[in-house]
Order: sequence, then structure tokens, then C-alpha cells
Amino acid sequence: MIQIENNWYVLLGDQKFGPYEYKVMIQMLQSHQLMDYNYVWAPHLESWTQVFELTEFSKDRFAVLMQNPELKSAFIERKSNRTEVLVPLMGHNHIRFFDGVLTSISESGGLCLLNTPLIQVGDQMKIHVKSNQSNSVSFNIECEVIRKNFTRERLNSKSGLYYAVRFHDIQKVGIDQIRKWSEVKAS
Repeated sequence: MIQIENNWYVLLGDQKFGPYEYKVMIQMLQSHQLMDYNYVWAPHLESWTQVFELTEFSKDRFAVLMQNPELKSAFIERKSNRTEVLVPLMGHNHIRFFDGVLTSISESGGLCLLNTPLIQVGDQMKIHVKSNQSNSVSFNIECEVIRKNFTRERLNSKSGLYYAVRFHDIQKVGIDQIRKWSEVKAS
């Protein structure tokens, strides 16, 4: 049985908001009203804690909660199925260049492990997805960072972080390639 704490508070600047139900907190995270770096508190916590430090808001926990009929409606349903991949990429956010790996992708977005912690939510990026196999093609994407997955480890300028991105423009060959990857994973 999953224990759900329903008296959550959010600290934004020096103002405290709440109490919120756990389901509402999930919805706030899903809609980017609440970010991993924001501080929250509930009666079971000793002090204000950043969201990314709490197991209640971990991706593993969410995977379990999505199976719970009472909480399933708190999660935004993806428009496109996501496919796990490991494809090298390089790109820029109009300020700095980076390289990394695309770890999952759909026709509308993806998850990237980028070799920099300096990219911010809201940054517009141009990404070149490199062909890494004889049966795949390279393509370009214009996208926006919608989530930055923080970590408990100390970061430096060479540390990589996961970034969720929403695609704004993708080459037709890219859409075709994503569909091929999806077909291969489905079979």
C-alpha cells in the first residue's frame, strides 16, 4: 500500500503556499508550476527540502503511482509513445555548445543526457542527432528545455545532466527515423 501525504506546502521566495494534496503536487510538477529545485515541506519532513531530493517525487515512484487508479489522472498522458535509444548528439543553446546522448525520443520530445549543467529550463536549443548505425540517419531538431533533472551530487562545468525537451521543429527525415526506431523496439 502506498502512503500518500496530503498536507504539502511549497516555498516560493519567502512566501509559503498550501496545503496541497499529493495529487495536486504531481500535477504542478507535470505542468512545470513546480520545479525540481523548489522547496517543499510536509509534516513527515524535518525541514524544507528540494523536490529532487524526495523519493515521493522520484521517477521510480511515479512509475508505480501511474498504476494507481486514484492517482493516474494526475499524470499528463503523452501524445506520442517514447522509444528508448542511445544516440549521440551535439548542439547549442545560442550561448554554449555541448555534446551528449539522446536516451529516449518521441515525435514530440525526448530526454537527453547533456555534458553540461549550464543549460536552463526555457532555453531554446538546436540539436544535431548523429547517425550511429548503418541503418539510421542524422537529423536536426529545434527544441525547448522543459525540465532539468537535478542531482544530489555536486556539479561542475563538466557534469552531465538529463534534460527533457519539447520539439518545435524537426526535419522530416528525423520523424521517419523516430518511427523506424519505434517499429524496431515494438517488434
